[in-house]
Amino acid sequence: MRKTIVAAMSALLLAAIAAPAHASSSPLGASISVSFADLNIHNEAGAKVLYARLQRASASVCELDTFRELGSLARVADAESCYAETLDKAVTRIDSDALKKIHSS
Repeated sequence: MRKTIVAAMSALLLAAIAAPAHASSSPLGASISVSFADLNIHNEAGAKVLYARLQRASASVCELDTFRELGSLARVADAESCYAETLDKAVTRIDSDALKKIHSS
């Protein structure tokens, strides 16, 4: 099993997750590596830690900021959509029922 996942997001390319993004605010090819070699992702405690890491990485890659920082409701909506899609794809890519359960709740 791969111990690192790369979440990559852009308007044209989500290379590591292999899905298109629709966030115009995402920089082309932006990516963040999220390591989980130190975690047992098949139990709830480890999966919760990994999920928090994936949330932070997705928010960073998608530039999920406040309305004031983004400047328009459309950019906020794009960033939120990007975040949700990136997080979904990352969780799907990792083979952990515990992680999928946390994500779906």
